[in-house]
Amino acid sequence: MRILLTNDDGIEAPGLQALYKAIADLGEVHVVAPLKVQSATSHAVTFHRPILVAKHEGPGPEGGAGFENYIGTSVDARPADCVKLAIAHLVPGPIDLVISGINAGANVGVNVIYSGTVGAAREAAFMGLPAIAVSQHIGDWDDIRWEASARHAGEAIRRVLDGPMTPHTVMNINIPVLDDGAEPKGMKAAPISISSMVDKYEITPAEDGSFHYQTCNAMTFREREPGTDVAALFEGYITLTPLQHDVTDPVQLPRWCEHIG
Repeated sequence: MRILLTNDDGIEAPGLQALYKAIADLGEVHVVAPLKVQSATSHAVTFHRPILVAKHEGPGPEGGAGFENYIGTSVDARPADCVKLAIAHLVPGPIDLVISGINAGANVGVNVIYSGTVGAAREAAFMGLPAIAVSQHIGDWDDIRWEASARHAGEAIRRVLDGPMTPHTVMNINIPVLDDGAEPKGMKAAPISISSMVDKYEITPAEDGSFHYQTCNAMTFREREPGTDVAALFEGYITLTPLQHDVTDPVQLPRWCEHIG
């Protein structure tokens, strides 16, 4: 099996390095990832400038001991660009599976709309490839257990590959906080929460009387509806949610067809 591994945290991100090691035995893994961090870029693509592509030898300075070395390709553009270029030019031969992650930060609920990690996987699904997005819910940013995260991600990915995975589908996987040696309570398949998020900003006044607004990193949802991916993740479960990219409202469409005749 030929696998494309990408992310939105950049080619030197420790989550990417750890996941490479965890899935290396699944097949022929090709790393094509953004040169720099591209968080919250969703499904953006690059049109109005040339895209720099270069070979990159991992794991880079952030990896440290215990991470697998790899030779990948860095792309100075968005995660979706990485997938498009990998399929069109950069990976020799047809790709059987696209995996995006491990992202530093959960992608549950409405976050999946903003996520570059999910955006990369969704690009693959557009092209008819099975795709998996993997994210790690962060508690203490200074002590992220990437190897433990990758171990759980690898187990979840294998469960997905043994199941009814189909083309045009993104399986969105989230690993719960693993601080202080914590382990997940198990694995749950759950729908996406539709609750909005509570936006928080740090405000800094400028000398000219204007203000700078900086988004805070806290992930706070207005509600944690029981049975959703948000609730399950905060309860300590690995969450699996199949996503589709058909955004047509099947209830509203017939009503509008009847309305306009």
